Amino acid sequence: MSVMTEYTDIDFNQMSEEEIKSFGRSIKDDNIIVVRNQNLHEKDILRVCETIGNVLKPNQFFMHPDYPGLFRVTNERKEGKKIGIFADKELDWHSNGNARPSGKECCVALYCIKPGEDSITSFCDTRQAYLDLPEDIKEIVDDVDCTFMFRNNTFYHLEKGDRELRMFDNSRIYPKGVLKSLVYDHPYDTVKGLYFSFHYITEMWRRSGAELDAEWLKEYLLKHVFQEKYIYHHDTWQPGDFIFMDQFHSIHKRNEVKGDRFLYRLSFDYEHCYE
Repeated sequence: MSVMTEYTDIDFNQMSEEEIKSFGRSIKDDNIIVVRNQNLHEKDILRVCETIGNVLKPNQFFMHPDYPGLFRVTNERKEGKKIGIFADKELDWHSNGNARPSGKECCVALYCIKPGEDSITSFCDTRQAYLDLPEDIKEIVDDVDCTFMFRNNTFYHLEKGDRELRMFDNSRIYPKGVLKSLVYDHPYDTVKGLYFSFHYITEMWRRSGAELDAEWLKEYLLKHVFQEKYIYHHDTWQPGDFIFMDQFHSIHKRNEVKGDRFLYRLSFDYEHCYE
């Protein structure tokens, strides 16, 4: 079993619109894809993802000023101020958009400009982890709903005044959190997988009303999901790496940033692949 699929012979500059859409459909199927050796201008990074689906373009301060949709993930500073999100600290396991009800962040892509030193980004296949569960545990998790809520200092430590807090703290909009199921039917093919960004989960209960030992279940899943057989460690970042991950059935993390590191992050759905 391979957690990720790697391509070294793809050149997005040479691919047609239909070829890119076909590639987009494969993200959903393969879950985590690493494409090496790209040489893309910002407009072409954006073009690839916009060919696959609708790219999120919120009016936020860490976005590229000329190419909305490209979030800067970097420890670089300008006049002493951060120009990118998640500058240098470790990021623990998460997927994007957990504390929001929208499913618009179906896929996240990372494009490497500067890799930094000893950078490691890890990806966990929560779809396969779900499929491998014993049937009696599947019966339980299929019946579990959760409250997801952003909580600072759980997967990334933000200081008071950090502008990321304004981006991610949605407690004013959703003071009681967001209700989601622990097992997610993928919206594009209904394949099931665990939606297990555990740092965001504040409550778990069974829809059927059956008793649930939430702490036991959480500890069981932590041991099961994070077995090495479900994890890929991308520890050879190079300029031109383009990584795609399905957000419904995978989670990711990174180590502390050292040296100069600059990535672009894009979030999008698969809508244009299924028109």
